[in-house]
Amino acid sequence: MLMAETNNINLKAVGGPNEALVVNTVRRRGPISRVDIAKLTGLTAPTVTNISGKLIEAGIMSEYMIGEYSGGRRPVLLKANPDMAKMVIADIRSKEVAGYIINAGLEISKQIRKDTRHLDKDAVLAAMLDIIAALCSAEEGEAVAAIGIIVRGPVRSAEGVSLFSPSTGWRNVPLKFIVEGQFHIPTFVENDMRAMALGSYHYGPYRDIRNAVFLGVGGGIGSGIILNGELYRGLGDSAGEIGHSAVDIDGPVCSCGNRGCLEAMASETALVNLAVQAVKEGHTSLITDMVNQDIEAVKPEHIYAAAEQGDGLAVEVLHNVARYLGVGVSNVINIFNPELVIIGGGITKGYKFIEDSMMEVIKQRVLESCYASVRIECSAEGRAAALNGIVDLVMQGLILNK
Repeated sequence: MLMAETNNINLKAVGGPNEALVVNTVRRRGPISRVDIAKLTGLTAPTVTNISGKLIEAGIMSEYMIGEYSGGRRPVLLKANPDMAKMVIADIRSKEVAGYIINAGLEISKQIRKDTRHLDKDAVLAAMLDIIAALCSAEEGEAVAAIGIIVRGPVRSAEGVSLFSPSTGWRNVPLKFIVEGQFHIPTFVENDMRAMALGSYHYGPYRDIRNAVFLGVGGGIGSGIILNGELYRGLGDSAGEIGHSAVDIDGPVCSCGNRGCLEAMASETALVNLAVQAVKEGHTSLITDMVNQDIEAVKPEHIYAAAEQGDGLAVEVLHNVARYLGVGVSNVINIFNPELVIIGGGITKGYKFIEDSMMEVIKQRVLESCYASVRIECSAEGRAAALNGIVDLVMQGLILNK
């Protein structure tokens, strides 16, 4: 499939793997000097100079500014041209489909949102296609080079198949095949947690860390795993489904059909279920007043708000979830021995209520050699990081498959 060209910039000028390595380094790290490109890539200084000259001539990058003085000549810093490619991104969330036109510099020029709370799985797919069509036909969408799709749940990224998306009910939906068949534009599909990991790693404050696990805790639990500076996908492209590791074999049934998965014990869904069950059993809570006695209307935000007001039940269920989350994080640390574990997702809104209980469990269960070398942090970046990650994935695909 042919790639559209934007503003007469031809990515075919990237050439071979060394050129691709330089482009990706400048995209992710720029503005950056040629000397630092050589250090990061392992290429020789003359090779970097030759490649950068060729890419500047093609308009893919430019000499952006003069760097700070550190002895000798002040370096010239290179920056990627944000207009080297423009893409449409569809983010399939639990309550809406959000569509964006974004360039290679992560700049959003247009966005559309559609509420999908009352739509069935076929209608959600139709809504996604409608949004992509509207963005591709918009003035800002002229010469779109690629389409990226973020979806919850496990995916086979290479084939672009959504294996199971709990928020939409999709099972084995060939998104790449469907979208490319309709729009004839290269399409890339990724799980939201892996997209978040890519975005946080390449564009956040963590890019110098070689081994990290990004754990997203919301309605479900997923993760993105960075090993030796690369996203780890696993043999079947299904690595990262930490939410479906068992932490209590006698626990409640999970959405995957098994019992006692981390997702069934420590997600925001589990949090709500615990609170609702406790109220039905006769425990009093401010939560009931917040939902006008309609206990089935309880959302995680009600529990966080009640906890802020000192509600005993809200604090108790948060501590309960925190202990199981601590078990899950402990397993992650003992298995991967990472430098960093990032906890993101909706649970960050109540993080101050879960942190102590979670850390107490982690300290008890993590091997001393692993615990001594790991940092555990909370991040509220969420969807912004996922957007950056899918753009990075799309650009990587365009550069390698030009």
